[in-house]
Amino acid sequence: MMVDAPPISRSKQWIIIAAGVIVAVGALAIASAYQADTSPSEPVLSGSPADGGGIRAADPNAEQAPLDVNPIEDWLPKSGIGSTCSEAVGVDLIPGFAAVLTINGQTLTDEQMNGVDSETGAIPASRSLGQFTYGPEEDCPNGALLRPQNNRVEACIYRITEGPESCRTYPAFTFDAL
Repeated sequence: MMVDAPPISRSKQWIIIAAGVIVAVGALAIASAYQADTSPSEPVLSGSPADGGGIRAADPNAEQAPLDVNPIEDWLPKSGIGSTCSEAVGVDLIPGFAAVLTINGQTLTDEQMNGVDSETGAIPASRSLGQFTYGPEEDCPNGALLRPQNNRVEACIYRITEGPESCRTYPAFTFDAL
């Protein structure tokens, strides 16, 4: 035979219901105070090439919209540290992007970059492949731009459709020229 539990008095029922309501209202108040913003947020630039961070060359204080891709496929020379003076220096980009190169603080003109014909201004086929390079230099590693150690290449990269005035400077690539 089963024994029934004693019935809960009416006052205890009201106390339990009131406590439940207070807990529920408190939980809703806390949830609304800590409610996350579900609207899409703008990406935060870290300054790395991976998210298109960087500074516009024309206006260092201007806000930059992030790029939807990393335009850098590789830095040149590919051998990096201890590279030989027989390799070109620069950046290899995905199609649709171009670069202005700065080597050891000196910004290169189109004529100084590889393959551009100084008389006709003809652009080399390597540019259509996204390679923006300089050298190799004749007197390397003691030439006009390259030094034996701690060479620094910076690329100010822009969409070809937007032009160089919208370029972003990416973190520098360093290498030794031996």
